[in-house]
Amino acid sequence: MDSIDKHILLALDGNCRLSYQALSDRLGITANAIRKRLDRLIETGVIEEFVVILRPEMVGSEYLIALVQTDASENEEEFIEYLGAHLNVIQAGQIVTSSNRLYFVHCEYVGSEELKALSTFFRQLEPVTDAELHTIPVQRGNQFNIKRLHLQVLKLLLEDARMQISQIANRLGITARRAGRAIQEMQDSGAFWFSARWDLSKGNNTEFYLKVTYDEKVITKEAVDEWFREKYPDEYWFSFYSAMKPMLFAKCVTSHFRDARAITQAVNKETFSCSVDVLLSYPVTKFPRVGMLKIQEMISEAGIE
Repeated sequence: MDSIDKHILLALDGNCRLSYQALSDRLGITANAIRKRLDRLIETGVIEEFVVILRPEMVGSEYLIALVQTDASENEEEFIEYLGAHLNVIQAGQIVTSSNRLYFVHCEYVGSEELKALSTFFRQLEPVTDAELHTIPVQRGNQFNIKRLHLQVLKLLLEDARMQISQIANRLGITARRAGRAIQEMQDSGAFWFSARWDLSKGNNTEFYLKVTYDEKVITKEAVDEWFREKYPDEYWFSFYSAMKPMLFAKCVTSHFRDARAITQAVNKETFSCSVDVLLSYPVTKFPRVGMLKIQEMISEAGIE
């Protein structure tokens, strides 16, 4: 991947329904070049699917990252699938370590009881020796009154969130104008996330996180983010920030893992840095998100077939 691929992915993360021409206007290359790049990102598995998900405000959910360490007695693939069977787990992958095994797990939960149950779930698993949990602040979005037509459209968008308006209108037996208006209402509401799910370790890329503990007396988390963006505009993507301590997980993608060493050394030299750990991830497995399951539940309750 290059910087253009990166900007395509970030744009689609914000709105996966952007047309080739809209992406062309934003990035300054032809719509045909955008199409070819997008096709390649899909073919190589970097883009896994296009999705529509209810934002946290609509379902009352919170975000959690767990670092789960085991004694290495488990089968890795079976353990990841077992983790993913838990409704609150939305992504899990193994981290490269020199001893034992470590898993990087993304979760969504609703309320303190689900958080407590999730913590208990991790700690009581037989091979688990330690579980480090971090609640992560996220953009919550807005509330929105979902009507039957929205649910009918959403049922089709669950198949393909980039489905053409003309195709949606044809399958529902309504005008393209009406279908387009329903989609626009949902996009304007801020209650939905029209996005692309990625696996940035595919396509000859190396994906890793830097687990950075910083001195909040010296710097804010926003300033740390700005430092990464200025210093590593191509390699750095974004960060997850712990709500529990001055710590962040900086997501980076490079062509080779040796680049992580240079970035780590640079972070270590900064006055704001207290500690830096490199978390090199194997390809991750993704599972349905709470906001997607809720849409499916609402469609079923409305009797839409």
